[in-house]
Amino acid sequence: MIDIHCHILNGIDDGPKDMEQSLSLCRKLYSKGIGGIIATPHFISDDIYMPEVAEVKEKVKNLQSELDKEKIDLKLYPGMEAFASGDLVERIRRNEILTLNGSRYILIEFSFGTISKYVSDLLFDLQLEGLTPIIAHPERYSSNFINSNQLSEFVDKGILLQINSESITGFHGKRAKNAAFELLKRGMVHFVASDSHGEGRMLSNLQEIEKTISQHCGVENAERIIHYNTQQVLEDKEVLNMNAVKKRFIVTDLLKKLRLDV
Repeated sequence: MIDIHCHILNGIDDGPKDMEQSLSLCRKLYSKGIGGIIATPHFISDDIYMPEVAEVKEKVKNLQSELDKEKIDLKLYPGMEAFASGDLVERIRRNEILTLNGSRYILIEFSFGTISKYVSDLLFDLQLEGLTPIIAHPERYSSNFINSNQLSEFVDKGILLQINSESITGFHGKRAKNAAFELLKRGMVHFVASDSHGEGRMLSNLQEIEKTISQHCGVENAERIIHYNTQQVLEDKEVLNMNAVKKRFIVTDLLKKLRLDV
């Protein structure tokens, strides 16, 4: 799996504090089945988190060097998680913000409170720049936003959605978990990523997460949003939408019941 949303770089945002913490997180993610990571430190205009492009690339290079010394076959790539703001497009034009591994795909984060009215215009402006926005962890935003037609309209217009793996496990709370499953049921998810920040917030069990997603929307869709599409982003290729999700996976439900009865 390629993890397209991960705060793996040290001393640059609210992720690892030093190189050893970064290396420890990398080792654990690698042991859980992650083969590549796009480092996505926060970029928030007029905030403490405004890393420079050169700094991000240098930290990726240095961390990769340490991994290579340990012969850990984990590949790192530069990116950012950009907070939606009025000056975002201009900052991208000035090359102050990184897309995901230099691709057309850009990871966008919203406020966890009210979603500003200018968001629709912002996403459209990004598309006019030739970029494809990926909304980070939509399941964690306000219920009004998730349940509104706005999110589905975004998807219809080519905006992509990335849910957190740990929303599936309930780490981010019951509401986020239910919202993640609802988005899966509606066939609106394009990616699953860890959004790991450190030892206390990281990918738990990739196999269990993949199994759970398969039970809700089928093996083919799980493969698509966990493995295929993330690789496509890395290579700057077109991603695929989920196939229509059947109302119930009868065989899966039956096998699950049989296991519970044993």
